Amino acid sequence: MRRHSDRLTSRSIENRRSAHEVDVDQSGQTTAPAVDVAPTQQRITDAALTLFADRGFAATGIRDLADAAAVSTAALYHYMGTKEDLLVHIMTEGLRRFAAASRLAVAQVTGPPRHVVALTRVHVATEVLQRRMSLVLDQELRSLSPSSAKAVLELRDDYESLWVHAISLGVETGSFQIADPALGRLAVLEMCNGVAHWFKPDGRLTLGEVCDRFSDMALAVLSTRHPEGTRPLKLSDLAMPGPAHEIEFVAAAFASFCTFDLQPLPAPVRLNHRRSTPPPGITS
Repeated sequence: MRRHSDRLTSRSIENRRSAHEVDVDQSGQTTAPAVDVAPTQQRITDAALTLFADRGFAATGIRDLADAAAVSTAALYHYMGTKEDLLVHIMTEGLRRFAAASRLAVAQVTGPPRHVVALTRVHVATEVLQRRMSLVLDQELRSLSPSSAKAVLELRDDYESLWVHAISLGVETGSFQIADPALGRLAVLEMCNGVAHWFKPDGRLTLGEVCDRFSDMALAVLSTRHPEGTRPLKLSDLAMPGPAHEIEFVAAAFASFCTFDLQPLPAPVRLNHRRSTPPPGITS
């Protein structure tokens, strides 16, 4: 396994951090971002994410978007084109950044079990930090034209290929003993997708703790065996640092695109077990 440092090693990710970044300590606790005036494009993206997630794409009008973004309708058309163009931009750019953070996290570690942990941590962190994005990706694919939907689905498949590769390699090497790898992958993805629906800031566990507990569950779903073969392998066996790196990769990937949905609190970010809506999220 590659040795992790306390700092990010990717210069490109470092350079993309903005005044809206979220800092993360080793426990996965987020700290307050600096306050700055968002550029017009980012304000439009944030307004669209909020309205599409809360009301739905069809129920959101051009005037609603303009008012929420504090721009004129003429300026709105200048920046977004049609309303569908804006939705496509949000979905495709969101998925590209999601996949980029996942690839960067996977590149930091070696071996299928660690790859699965890295992917799980990034997925959970994205569901929390980019909750609106996750909901829009799940709910509004139906609102796209066939050609636009095809482009979004190709990007989603590109992200899921990271899971396919990690799980397939794990099965080949004997790390994962699951009988149906494809079904196991879907189970883990749906488990992660649901986080956007029930994570609350006043619950019991920090975001970092949720990342790691889900990582243990993902390893269990895939029937991950300890190298000695005598017992299941757990996250604690992998000698990995905490999830701060993966959460930071997500924060950096989205920093210049939109603001974050997890509001910084003085107390640790926590998990609430109540759930009112069924799973899927960013990649159903």
